[in-house]
This record gives sequence, structure tokens and C-alpha cells, in this order.
Amino acid sequence: MSHERFYSRVNGPTLHRINQVRHLDEVTPRHLAGGGDPRHVTEYLLAAGWTNHAVPGYPHVLLESPDQQLHLTLEPNAPDEHDAWWRVHPASRTGWSAQFSGHTPVEIIAGFTDTLTTPSPGTSADPVGLWRIAEGNGWPQRLAGTDQAALSPDETAILSRVRTQTFANIHDATGTPTWRWTAQIALPLTEDRLKRLWWSSIDETAPAPALAGFVTTLTDPAPLLRDEGQTPNHTFGYLNTTRSPLSPEQHRQHHQQRLDTATRAAPPTRTATRPSPPQPKPPRRPR
Repeated sequence: MSHERFYSRVNGPTLHRINQVRHLDEVTPRHLAGGGDPRHVTEYLLAAGWTNHAVPGYPHVLLESPDQQLHLTLEPNAPDEHDAWWRVHPASRTGWSAQFSGHTPVEIIAGFTDTLTTPSPGTSADPVGLWRIAEGNGWPQRLAGTDQAALSPDETAILSRVRTQTFANIHDATGTPTWRWTAQIALPLTEDRLKRLWWSSIDETAPAPALAGFVTTLTDPAPLLRDEGQTPNHTFGYLNTTRSPLSPEQHRQHHQQRLDTATRAAPPTRTATRPSPPQPKPPRRPR
């Protein structure tokens, strides 16, 4: 089915209809750049061998890893833009989960999901190492009550390591302490009011490379590319925008190179072998 004759963002610069975009902008800080094109995440996973189980006609994406152990769900029809649009977790729905609300920049989500295409040992992330990544990118560490946190240089984003409680049953009064890494991005409206833009929440028991990738791409000072109309209107005055020397065609080529890299690293496609039909038993001779 062709989509080329529709006026839609599906025909944007990520694919081949580059004539609809005249130029791209470099936007900083990246956490205020807006969501961007979700295909930056989904097409990379598909190229890496993930399969899409989405229902035709319903606005969602359901991706499953080649070993059927991980699921990614994108449901942009959540009741509120501040609900979790992106969810990543083991297929068993146990162990860990990662959630990202609408308007989370897809490049930051990809920092987490790209690493999931390569199996990694089940070791927990080192909090000290993650804080060093943030501090190295100019996000100074500080305390937020009893939790640890790091603040972005423009003070519109905060990365926190927060403790939660897991209760075994309703009679468990103490619970087992667990940790999650959260990001909250908000703009000041007044002295006592904030405009929340997006949030994320990731269990510390998530794969260590994925958590490191998330912290790295969140705090990276490098700009993100956006075309006209992709940055949120209410970030005016907080963004630094310059014209990118990269053309939309070059941007498309870079995206294709990214997909080619994922394809080359993908595990070989496994073909299901059908069991041989049982051989008919010879008829029994009458005694």
C-alpha cells in the first residue's frame, strides 16, 4: 500500500520524500528538542531483527526481540501526553521495565533501546559510573532529599536515582528497597508553577548497557536535528537553534547507514523447522 500521495509526516525526511523539508536545525539543549521521528527507534530495532506485531488500523507499535524475550510498545493514543507512550520490558513482564512519556526525544530513547539488540550479561548498572557520565557532560550531582540527582546546565532537567518499595504481600509493612532512574523535564511558568514536558522512569535492574546509554544520550551536550515544526512551541526562549550544514538528503543517508549497521549486527534469521509427520504404523496381522 502506497503512502506517498498522502500529506503526512510518514513522508518526511527520514525516508525519501525530502522535498517536503527545506532545511534542518541543530537544537540545544537536546532534552527540549521535542519527540522527533519515532522511526529513529523503531526502524533500527526492525533492522536488527525485531518483529512488529501491531494490529493494522490501530495506532500502536508492538515490537518483539528476535529471541522473543523483550517487548517494546509505542502507544501514542494514551489519555494524556504525559502518560507513558513508550514501554520496554521483558516479555514475561517481570524483572524490570522502562517507560518514557510523550515528547521524549527519540534519540534519548534510542540510547536505551539500541543496546538491547546485543545480548548482555545480567549485571546491574553501577550508580557511580552513571553519575560520572552525567558529571562528565556538565550535569553536576547533588542531593534531592534522600535521593541523588543531577541537574542539567540550564536547570530545566533533573536526573534522579530514587528509592521505591516492593511489597511481597499486603502484610509486608517494610518492603524491599528498589531503585529507579528517573528524568523530569519542565519549564518554569511562575515561581511556584512548572510546565512539565516529559519524563522517564527505568528500573536500576534494567540491562546495564541500556541504562548507561540512556544517561549518556540524555546528558550529551551535542545538538539534535529537527525540521520545521518539530520543536515544542512553549520551549521558545529556552532553545538555541542554528541552521544545520547537514541537508535533509544527508540526514536520510545517515539514517540508512544506521539501519545498515543494525542489519549487519542482527542475529541470523532462524527458520522454524517443522517436525516430520509421524510415520503410519504397519497394520497388525491377525493371530
